[in-house]
Amino acid sequence: MYFNVTIKKTTILFLALLLGGSFLQSCSDEDENITYTNSSSESGCYLTQETIETDGEIETIIYIYENNKITSATSIFEQDTLNTITFEYDGDRVIRASDDFNDYQLLYSGDNSIPSRVDVKSGTEITGYYVIQSSGQNITEFEDHDLSTGDDIINSMSTFSYNNSGNLTQCIFNELNQETNELEEFLTFDVSTYDNRKNPYNSNFVFFIMDPENPLLVGNQNIVSGTISIDVDTETVELPFASSYEYNDDQYPTSSSFTIPGLTSENRTLIYNCK
Repeated sequence: MYFNVTIKKTTILFLALLLGGSFLQSCSDEDENITYTNSSSESGCYLTQETIETDGEIETIIYIYENNKITSATSIFEQDTLNTITFEYDGDRVIRASDDFNDYQLLYSGDNSIPSRVDVKSGTEITGYYVIQSSGQNITEFEDHDLSTGDDIINSMSTFSYNNSGNLTQCIFNELNQETNELEEFLTFDVSTYDNRKNPYNSNFVFFIMDPENPLLVGNQNIVSGTISIDVDTETVELPFASSYEYNDDQYPTSSSFTIPGLTSENRTLIYNCK
């Protein structure tokens, strides 16, 4: 199906992360008492490389670890290095991330493993910050603040809801309307089914801070199907979501694929070091 509508660039990029082809298997949202078959929860599997092909363009991200912690992530696009992000830790918590453009200072409340605020600095100046709310290991709200104009402007806010098994059930995205200067809801993602396998991104906040607001990075299991609702002008466009995965012997996804007819398609491969 083709949608002849004009959608803001951020929405299209978000959809590119979500929409997929047929799914291989799923389990219902009602499956509250789940036993993972993932043996790597004891032995440890670490994502070391991702290759993402989008509309014929290829990006590779290489992760380097020290003591089971990601210390750097290098993005390579069409064989040219785009950017390297380095990470510093205090114990098990990442407290700083730096790349060629910005420095990110992560601040925590109490003993929480998820930061409550991330300051974005360019040189010595704080140009923006993120506010993060969480419940246990689940991120429940993410705000993107911009200070570059001298005012504190909230560019976007995302909320995440979960079921009793820690799986994402819904995320709602709000973005600043430049005309009214108010946040407006423009996209909702309702999740229907999951794959009963471990989400390799969920246990490490580094992945989320590299790609904030991506719903595929949160929740205990990988998302298989759902519905995306986009507000376009005066109408709501609903798009079905379905993803396909292949897995290694440790039941981690090694590939995923999707296509958005008329917009984009993506194939992703993942490589791990399993101990």
